[in-house]
Amino acid sequence: MTIRLKPEIEKKLQERVKAGDYGSAEELVNAVLEQYMSDDFEPGEMEKLLAVGEQQAASGQLVDGEEVFRRLKARSDARRRGA
Repeated sequence: MTIRLKPEIEKKLQERVKAGDYGSAEELVNAVLEQYMSDDFEPGEMEKLLAVGEQQAASGQLVDGEEVFRRLKARSDARRRGA
């Protein structure tokens, strides 16, 4: 299969591989697609999650954006290791 990427996407992909986050572009694309396909929601589930988030935000239960990205990266790393 051959897939064409937008130049800006290809550049970001190459940067992530060069940084050592992934062993190859193929590994990165597979990881992203696996994550994307595993995040399917049941009908109405997304709306429920958004409502919970809105309630938490309204009550001051917020998490710093950098902390969110740190947690997401750790989760992604664990999935790649098969943990």
